[in-house]
Amino acid sequence: MTDLWQRLKQRKLVQWALAYIAFAFALLQGIDIVAQRFAWPESIERVLILVLVLGFCVTLVLAWYHGERGAQGVSALELMILAALLAIGGGLLWKFERTAPAASAVRPPATAPRATPATGIASKSVAVLPFVNMSGDPGNEYFSDGITEEILNALAQVPELKVAARTSAFAFKGKAEDLRTVGRTLGVATVLEGSVQRAGDEVRITAQLIDTRSGYHLWSEKYDRKLTNIFAVEDEISQAIADKLKVQLAGAGGHPLFARQLIDSRAHDFYLRGLTLLAARLVGDAVSVFQQSVAIDPDYAQAWAALAEAQALLPTYGPDDMRIANADAIRSARQALALDPDIAQAHVALGIVYANQMRWADADQSFRHALKLAPGDAEALNQYAQFLEGVGQLDAALVELDRALQRDPLSAVSGAIRVQLRFNQHRDDAATAAARIKDIIDAHPESLFVHRSATLIYLALHRYPEAETQIRLAGLHGTDPDAKALVVRGIADASQRQRAVHSLETSAGNADLRQDPVLHALYLLQLGERDRALDVLGHHDFSRSSAITQLLWLQAFDPVRDDPRFKTVLARLHLPYTPEPIDAP
Repeated sequence: MTDLWQRLKQRKLVQWALAYIAFAFALLQGIDIVAQRFAWPESIERVLILVLVLGFCVTLVLAWYHGERGAQGVSALELMILAALLAIGGGLLWKFERTAPAASAVRPPATAPRATPATGIASKSVAVLPFVNMSGDPGNEYFSDGITEEILNALAQVPELKVAARTSAFAFKGKAEDLRTVGRTLGVATVLEGSVQRAGDEVRITAQLIDTRSGYHLWSEKYDRKLTNIFAVEDEISQAIADKLKVQLAGAGGHPLFARQLIDSRAHDFYLRGLTLLAARLVGDAVSVFQQSVAIDPDYAQAWAALAEAQALLPTYGPDDMRIANADAIRSARQALALDPDIAQAHVALGIVYANQMRWADADQSFRHALKLAPGDAEALNQYAQFLEGVGQLDAALVELDRALQRDPLSAVSGAIRVQLRFNQHRDDAATAAARIKDIIDAHPESLFVHRSATLIYLALHRYPEAETQIRLAGLHGTDPDAKALVVRGIADASQRQRAVHSLETSAGNADLRQDPVLHALYLLQLGERDRALDVLGHHDFSRSSAITQLLWLQAFDPVRDDPRFKTVLARLHLPYTPEPIDAP
């Protein structure tokens, strides 16, 4: 060993090795800085490391060879070999720089907007990706999803921070997406990802914040806590994100983002179950679960607010009586606000109910209050946009809808409404509208809302086969798709019109189309029954039930827009309604 060491020293292998390592380390540090500035893919640095390892081996061979000769000079042939290696390494770097992003990028969902250039992404922006359920029990999936949503909802209250909404963030659940693709698709500079492992009343949460432009970790932490202390963990994670992104972690007015009172862990568990059901628009099930939560802990303000929103949405997703649902939602929202007046979700629920009751000023005030408390809440923005569309403020509705889509670019509901709005305003031609709604249908084949919107869009485009397909898919379980298809065929074919009108007016299979007077009149108009349509609108008692007033601004009503009878209906509904200016007291 002594002899070997002497021979190594004689050939200066140790000096060469140390010098090469120092050079390689300095080079990697420099490349790391450049890679972050230009958002190079990680594959470039991996190839460079491989080239440097190869170069290290060559350097040691050369050092040994020249040491044997007792010289340290390098021959011309050896210089050529080194130059060739450097050229090969440089060529590989250039190749990977050109091709790696395209190779690693995953095609975003069909409703995704065009990728935002890195320079256009705000640095104070984050997507909270679904935390992975590490409990070994798929039945605990709701728990990890619920924890994710609580953190996401809390961060959405921070005025300075852009937070991707749940719908878009959860579109990447279970997918090994390249984070640069996630960042471009959602328009965020960072992502928070992690895992949740639950065992009895113990929970382990890991979280890490990653820069989507460079792929580098900005922060990571692991928490082992009791379920009774879960809010403290969520608070610590949010505080860490705020520190890294340099935003003030407090909602509008300085109210805390997380509950400070002691919440019964069983009530919290039901609340988390309800969040997953509500997000899937299984609204009836969500109402039942939220009711169990507040029954266990009547002082759980956030659960009352979630219950209020679910109750407000009930008639949209089922056959529930609108008046009963409205009364229940108001009662739950007021209970939530009595416990905590700064819960944005409760104000959103009130806005939905007041819009259903056509109390335009009250609805407007509730939505604005919600957005003041949580300016980044995509659901509040979406609901406010729907309200503005309903009262005839189409330009303002499109502005709010675009704000919602900035935070929730993969939302099926917002995407479908936007297609309809732009077509009604003649901002998009028929081909553009058809292409966009098809993309949304392909991405969200499970969405009843999308199928209902697509039916009306295809009818407006006179694309009747597609409209018939969509109306068959748009009905609730137990409805008669053939009866609805007959209505579309009657619109398309005059020879079937009489049968279609009779089916619309009398069949049980089309009872849901008759339930809303505006929807009923819309189909009558398209079937050529102008007088009957105006009669339906003119004799309906709007004080006893609401109507889908958004439909009044569709092109299908253009033939009667100047009819005095139609104008009388609008006057009875106080439409169009003009909201007060934002700066009004």
